[in-house]
This record gives sequence, C-alpha cells and structure tokens, in this order.
Amino acid sequence: MSIEETEILVVGAGPCGLIAARETAERGAKVVVLEEDVEIGLPCHCAGLLSLKGLSQVGVPLHGPYVQNKVMGARFFSPSGLSFTVERDEPVACVIDRSVFDKFLAHQATQAGAEIKLNWKVQGVKRVNQRIIGVGEYSLIGAKVLIDAEGVSSRIVRVAGLKPLKSACILSGLQFDIDNVDLDPDYVEVHLGRRIAPDFFAWVIPLSSDSARIGLACKGANPSVLLDQFIRKRFGDDCKTDRVATRSGLVVTCGPIEKTFDDNLLIVGDAAGQVKPTTGGGVILGSICASIAGKVAAEALRTNSFASSFLGRYESLWKKKLDREFKTTCFARRVMNNLSDKMIDKLFEVAIEENLPNELFPEGDMDFHGGTIIRLLKRRKVLELLPSFWKALSPFEQW
Repeated sequence: MSIEETEILVVGAGPCGLIAARETAERGAKVVVLEEDVEIGLPCHCAGLLSLKGLSQVGVPLHGPYVQNKVMGARFFSPSGLSFTVERDEPVACVIDRSVFDKFLAHQATQAGAEIKLNWKVQGVKRVNQRIIGVGEYSLIGAKVLIDAEGVSSRIVRVAGLKPLKSACILSGLQFDIDNVDLDPDYVEVHLGRRIAPDFFAWVIPLSSDSARIGLACKGANPSVLLDQFIRKRFGDDCKTDRVATRSGLVVTCGPIEKTFDDNLLIVGDAAGQVKPTTGGGVILGSICASIAGKVAAEALRTNSFASSFLGRYESLWKKKLDREFKTTCFARRVMNNLSDKMIDKLFEVAIEENLPNELFPEGDMDFHGGTIIRLLKRRKVLELLPSFWKALSPFEQW
C-alpha cells in the first residue's frame, strides 16, 4: 500500500477543516485536506444562517456569491402563539448557500497552498515513529499533526481513545427549501414548543419574499412528521408550496467534548462539540476554534513539538475565548429541554411585559448568547421563575 507524506493532514472539508487548512497553509506548512465526498459542499446538512460579525471574525467577505439573503432580526413564537421580535437597524446575519460557501473556503485554502483530495475516506488512524497516519482503502498519508474536522461521526476521536460526543445530545434534523410562501424576507422565525419540536425548535429562514428554508430538529420523535405538521400550521392546510430541496442532518447540543487534543492530534468543529447548544449553530464558533488550531499546528511545525504537552495550547486558547460561553449556553439548553409548554409561555409573558427584547437582546451577540442569558437572569421577574427552572433541571441532572 502506497504512503504519501505531508506536514499537516486535515480530515473533513467543511468550513472548520478548510479554515484550519487555510490558516496553517498561510504560515508555510504543507497541508493536505481529505474529504470523503466527491464534491465540496455536498451533501448539505446546514440551515445556513450566519452572523455577519462572525463571518468577519473568521476571515470571510460579507458579500459573495454564497449570500442568498440578509436579515435584520428574528421573531420568536411561544407554543400558544405569543411572540416578540429582536431586531437591529441594519442586517445582522445572512443566509448562505452552503455548497457555494464551502467551495469559496476551499478556494481560499488552495490559494494559500493547501491540497484537497476528494473521495478519500479515512477509515482509521495510527501513530508510527512520532507521526500520525491516515488510513484509506488503498493508500496511507502520514503527517506530523492531524486536524480532525470530520464532523459528528467522531471516528478519529474514538480511535484516539478520547471521549466522543454524547449520543443523547445529538438530535435528528430535517429541512426543506420551499417556494410560493408568503413571509417577511427581513426576519427569521423561531418556533418553540414540545409539540412542535421537543428539545429544540422549528425555524423559518427567508431566502426571499416568497421562498424559505424551513426545518426543525427534535429528540424522541419523527422529524418528517413534525415538519409536515409545522408547515401546515405555519402556512395553512391550503398553501400550495413547492419543495425544491430536502436536507437532513444531525444537530449537536451537548457542548464540547472532554478533551480536544492528543499527541499529533487536534479536534475541531462538530467532532469537538464546538457548537452552540442553544441553536445548534457550529460554523462560526467551530471556525474560530479551527483558526486557532491552524495557528497552533503551524507553531508546532516551527518548533518541532507534536506531543500533547505542546498541542494542549490549542485547547487552552479556545477555552480562554469560548469556555464560559459554552458552559452558560449548555446550562440554558438543559433548562430549555425540561420546560413545559406552559412554562415557555410564562417566559414569553415576562419577556413581553418587561420589554426585554428591546432592553436586553439588541445588546446581545448572535454568536455569543451567554452575556444575554446572564443579563436575563438578573431581571426580577425572571428570578421569580427560578424555582421552576431548578425544578425543571433536576430530572436532567439525575439522568
């Protein structure tokens, strides 16, 4: 079996893998990216709503062929139909075509010097003579550092003997791109309720004034059945929509895994659990971590330091930036998963009565919810609900 040598091996050509490859290649490293599918960006599993601020943070232009729409804010709906709106005076997020977006990131990576190999599935890894080797069906690729961006499957995490994502916190998701609907193109919709999407929510992301990406994720239920029910509820039984695309995927809500590095190994993105537990969005936070991983990998090459004692710097750096955020939003997700529809309605009543959307949420950050959650918990009316929150959390903690 033939063997190829490189300096940095990246497994997975999603946003996190490509950004890690870009950052490392820009610093002069020889980088190979392995992608198991035959085309970058396909199949697509992402809702594709990304903050403009977040895109800037990870070095992606805010105007590109991947942008389908820009939105000013979001409208939230309770199980009984209560609602409030969070908005800004200018766009805060864009809806992207993930296939085009990933191809743009691939172009950035190759322009920096990275090589991308398609239809190359890593079946395992092994360490030989202080190197790490990716094992394929017909060939081997050896490297000094492997950056694992393979996603939820976590094959490499398991082979490395690290603890993977908690299966109980991985939800099934489904979404459709639909034409011939009537909606406001400036606002995303978030619909909460256990009958709508247990342990998560349903979303309506406008692509234009008459098309949308509509989906949900859930636990312990059939997402296809729930999504059909939601579409009928949202747009009416008589609405003649045209379904132009169907996408399924998995949504991670557990927060980061226990350890995201080892000898010759860095783990980024969904594989590392670097996903917002509140929304399941992983592109921006995962890409921030991937950028850090790329820089640490390049420094490891420069200093010839490939043991975990050095590569642990990666985890220290991303935790310095994001650990508090992940812990706060993990707590919020645990509470939300155990709230009844009646309690969710009560929260909406308090939010509307206290004018919280106008007072608190405009100050928040779409990618960093922790600060808003902490400010929310300081409000007297919300504090009065805390006994109910702790009661709701108790069964989860016992589990």
